[in-house]
Amino acid sequence: MKFYKYTVILIALLISINHYAQEQLRPLGGNGNLPKTITTNSTVKKVATTTSIYLPFFDDFSYSYKSPYPSVNNWVDSNVYVNSGFAIAPISLGVATFDGLNKKGYPYNLNAAVNVSASADTLKSKSIHLDSIPTANPLVYKKYSPSDSIALTFYYQAEGFGEAPEPNDSLCLDFFKPKLNQWMKVWGKAGYNPSATDTNFYRVKIGIVDTAYFHDGFQFRFRNKGTTSGSLDHWNIDYIQVKDQYYYDDTLLNDASFAYKPSSFLKNYSVIPYRQYNQSLELATGFTNFLRNNFNIAKFSVYNYTITQGPSQILVPTDVYGTFPNPGFLPFENNGYYSGGSNSAARPIFSPTGTPFPTAPFTDSTYFTIKHSLTTPADVKNDNDTVVHIQRFSNYYAYDDGSAEQGYYLNTYGAKIALRYTLNVADTLKSVRIYFDPITQGGLILNSTFRINVWSNNGGSPGSVIYKDSLMYPEYESGSYNMIPTYSLTSCLPLGVGSYFIGIQQTTNQPLNIGFDRNTNHKNSLYYNISGSWSQSSINGSLMINPVMGCVDPPIIIGVAEHTKNNLAKIFPNPAQDMITVSYPGNQLEPSELEITTALGQTVFTKSITSNEQIDISNLSNGLYFIHLKGNSLNVSSQKLIISR
Repeated sequence: MKFYKYTVILIALLISINHYAQEQLRPLGGNGNLPKTITTNSTVKKVATTTSIYLPFFDDFSYSYKSPYPSVNNWVDSNVYVNSGFAIAPISLGVATFDGLNKKGYPYNLNAAVNVSASADTLKSKSIHLDSIPTANPLVYKKYSPSDSIALTFYYQAEGFGEAPEPNDSLCLDFFKPKLNQWMKVWGKAGYNPSATDTNFYRVKIGIVDTAYFHDGFQFRFRNKGTTSGSLDHWNIDYIQVKDQYYYDDTLLNDASFAYKPSSFLKNYSVIPYRQYNQSLELATGFTNFLRNNFNIAKFSVYNYTITQGPSQILVPTDVYGTFPNPGFLPFENNGYYSGGSNSAARPIFSPTGTPFPTAPFTDSTYFTIKHSLTTPADVKNDNDTVVHIQRFSNYYAYDDGSAEQGYYLNTYGAKIALRYTLNVADTLKSVRIYFDPITQGGLILNSTFRINVWSNNGGSPGSVIYKDSLMYPEYESGSYNMIPTYSLTSCLPLGVGSYFIGIQQTTNQPLNIGFDRNTNHKNSLYYNISGSWSQSSINGSLMINPVMGCVDPPIIIGVAEHTKNNLAKIFPNPAQDMITVSYPGNQLEPSELEITTALGQTVFTKSITSNEQIDISNLSNGLYFIHLKGNSLNVSSQKLIISR
């Protein structure tokens, strides 16, 4: 039974037993990291489909940080998603993921029945010369035969960080007989649900012995069958090789590589506005690389990194950390980073040196390229020894790495979701980026509503509401690469130094499916409220809600006479703590009525004052307020007041 069947049943039950509601994850209906418009170079395509390549064939998708598609050097047709997010403990960085989405990230069939498996993704190789291979003499070719022990090997994993394929789903491998123009299935695996401890990649070896394959034009292809209405029934494939002299016991890979993207150099976020960056507060004391040794012996690898600002300016030259301590970098099978063993060399923690990011002011849209490198003696695969991480400073905060593997939801009317963000300098909140995934449930989500809320900090969890915006509808950016919709606030919200909780309150019982990144873990900053009290999230990951900072309220356009009459009152200090002084124009000895209201219009303080009088506000909690002044001859505009202690 598919996940969505469980969801329908659960929603039905919640009508009568709402107290069972809780935070949950579900598969995505689409992939926001795939470009919706694909430009094809017809010349390149023609060459790719007519020019055969020679053995050996190899692809481990270690270029996943560069492109979401398989390399045109090896493949001619593909709907798979190349990524470094869906696999658990891959053989090397990057995998090809098979699911129910096409190459644009949309379902093959939005209305497909959840219990029906249909053809979905395909990964087809370029034509390969299995007739012969050039020798040292360019005029002489060696003819292949079954005695050359040619074989194809690869590794597969079901589910990973996605959804497990059901028994009626499958992953298959086909070989192509050029002279007969015929595809033959040579291997298949039915879907299954791995146990919680089964995070393995399984090796498959298929010998190529039929003489019908030994011609120019041999190809192979992987394909899956599954539910075609979303990002479902996942298979991950890694480390595909075709070579000769491939004997039965030839299982050594002689390769040490990166396995995941390195962690951020930032302690608290993946992205932060540069004006909010403070090295002592935001620079991580240590960053982690996940490495995998596929040798059968320990290796003394050397690790280093280089930081470049923008496209060219090198800020931190190569930092060499040296070899790993005895006994070195152990083989993964014996003591990997998921085995629970003591091999810290597989997940070493390094400390940034010097000043990785300049403290001089820059625009918030700058970025830094961090190139991580691994050097290992006798390593036969070098492409997976380098990974690049782009450290962005933009006008928004983000915990997530920019990609979602699943959707996070609460299915209770009025449920609240909040993420903690800390401002190191006073700023203004102008909008919030939220990645909704409405594809699978279409109008149910797009016709639902929510409100952006800002809560004060109450001892590390959300406190009182200091801002509540008008009703909004989820949107989906379907026309461009990796775009997250931005929801603008009705008015800019000034915020003082300190922590705030920013999120939404949904006005629907539909699961809104907010993108959830499974590869960074900031659950300690995520809170939800479905029963009147706040709870910290128990699910590892990061929610894709990104507050956008930096704006000022637009000036009010009014006439000259009215402008004189409506001079603004002055409030200082602002942000304030316990005392404020209010100064207003005109007759400053004339008493006026001071009224302080919350962002929701609730009056919390009134007093008769004169201009420049000190006012005790120590009984008011942190948050955003509005000050109103009323008098016989006064007509001043309302002013915002921030209380931040």
